[in-house]
Amino acid sequence: MPEAGVTRYLVGPELAGVRLDQGLAQLAGISRRRAKALIAEGWVWINGRACRMESKALQLGDVVDVLPMPHPLRSPSPLPAPLPLLYEDGWFVAVDKPPGMLTQPSPMRLAGELSAVEHLCLQLSYREGHRVELKVVHRLDRMASGLLLFAKHHDAAAALSQLFAGRSVDKVYLAVVGGHPPAETTINAPLAPDPLLPGRFRVGAEGKKAVTKLRLLASAGPLALVEVRPLSGRTHQLRVHLQAIGCPIVGDTLYGSTVEAPRPMLHAFQLSLPHPKDGRCLQLQAPLPLDFLAFCRTHRLAVEATENAVTPVPLSSSGS
Repeated sequence: MPEAGVTRYLVGPELAGVRLDQGLAQLAGISRRRAKALIAEGWVWINGRACRMESKALQLGDVVDVLPMPHPLRSPSPLPAPLPLLYEDGWFVAVDKPPGMLTQPSPMRLAGELSAVEHLCLQLSYREGHRVELKVVHRLDRMASGLLLFAKHHDAAAALSQLFAGRSVDKVYLAVVGGHPPAETTINAPLAPDPLLPGRFRVGAEGKKAVTKLRLLASAGPLALVEVRPLSGRTHQLRVHLQAIGCPIVGDTLYGSTVEAPRPMLHAFQLSLPHPKDGRCLQLQAPLPLDFLAFCRTHRLAVEATENAVTPVPLSSSGS
């Protein structure tokens, strides 16, 4: 938190690459001439250090502090509601992503919309008083909720990416599906892009190998609550595999669901992995969001079953 009297601004994506004097003028609601004067006189600090370089290019997450002065500046814009932190250390941070938020910037995003990595960058930068750079190591679909990891430095990103690629990370999702899934099954079906619809995937012999394990947790009429574990990391893997066995994710109209729901009912529930620094086993969980809980209860699905949904998989330190 900034010291008393200090006015703290955060650089969002709309000002990334802009000169400091121009950015300060926009943030503080002052003329560029006054911004230049404040910088030259040493009133402006960037990421905890005085900066007199008015041409300095700003970066996403830069923390711009203006020291206490007789004439207060415009108040900073309100910070977005913080993402819930599920785990944090010097290597990586885990958050609970709400449904509807992109993992990373996309050309298709709305004006002024922050992705999860940008949102968290601003959140941590404000707290630390300097820019925190985060690296994306895995992703969730926009409408999925749950656990996301972001690396805090290059070595962490490389190590975590290797763990994900080497199947040393056990990923558990919970989904509400239509139909009548078996008590347990393994879906082994290669996935390929759908040539008829860009952005969609399908099961195809020419596709890449993809394997998913499924376990039934609860059922009520035409719906079921299932635990799914992807053993590979293909785009839309869970959505396509569940459709392939006649049990599309409820609310996922792209893959055949006809049941009304506020969104596709898919939640990244747990990640188990060896810590990239010392190999100790970490088991992280993201609680079920309110919309998921409400849907399950409305449709008489026993969400209490999630307490026993996950059987921890022992991890060795060989993946560290």
